[in-house]
Amino acid sequence: MLMAELAKMFDAAETAEIEARPVAMGPANTVDALELAAGWAGRVEKFDRDRALPWSDRTVWNEHDLAGALFLRDFLQQALDGLPQPIRQKLAQFVEAADSTFRGYTIDDPDGKMAKIADVDPNGRPWWWRRVPVDGPIVQDLTNY
Repeated sequence: MLMAELAKMFDAAETAEIEARPVAMGPANTVDALELAAGWAGRVEKFDRDRALPWSDRTVWNEHDLAGALFLRDFLQQALDGLPQPIRQKLAQFVEAADSTFRGYTIDDPDGKMAKIADVDPNGRPWWWRRVPVDGPIVQDLTNY
């Protein structure tokens, strides 16, 4: 659904330009900015929905899923930075909507719990690495860190 929504925002030439600039997410895996933007937005929505569920619900994503989403956001930023300005600006509007939603249900992570979980140095990391949900099952998971 999100991918279809994104695809409508770009004409064929713009889509080809985006597809020509994939980001390596591993030795054998490349993903373009549209896939990354849809992935980030989908994860932001999932974490938000999960906040209303009990920790015992087996469909709930945990702190490690959140760490994975933050890495995905890093790759998305790399992909955005590699796009020509007019396309970047158009896609950035979509990404900013997801970022705004994420900011809306998260709070500062002054203890760097997400960096600890992901085993990364928090220094120099973008803002999304310093945010955790304000409530929900992940908050319970984070009490262990």
